[in-house]
Amino acid sequence: MKQEEITKIVNKVYPLIIQDIIIDSDCKIKNVYPEIEFHKNIYERLSGISAMEEHESYAEYSWSHNKIYLYTDNLNSEEDVIRSLIHECVHSNQSYDIHEAYYEQCDLDYEHHPYEIEAEYEEEKWINYKIKK
Repeated sequence: MKQEEITKIVNKVYPLIIQDIIIDSDCKIKNVYPEIEFHKNIYERLSGISAMEEHESYAEYSWSHNKIYLYTDNLNSEEDVIRSLIHECVHSNQSYDIHEAYYEQCDLDYEHHPYEIEAEYEEEKWINYKIKK
């Protein structure tokens, strides 16, 4: 998908996802929601260089910047975009310290991490945001 198509989807569905998923009352009061930033891939974002190897990363949430990074190289459908937004919005409601503790103290991998399981569960609601044509 081209970035302009992805942007149209984001502009349509992100406000709805925010209403449903961003539950932190402080965010709602202050209207401080994660900003969306587009990059071709994670390598380009981190180094300014295009992908050097195949790595399928759709999106990423940054607690320190309160941003959702969407990686356009891997977003190939409306479903990919919506799922990515939902997944990262769920992370924006989670505690960074607890997120890291699960990895460091509990020695969990991505697949068994409770925060990832929750985000993937919520992704299944993507159809509720599908743009009706």
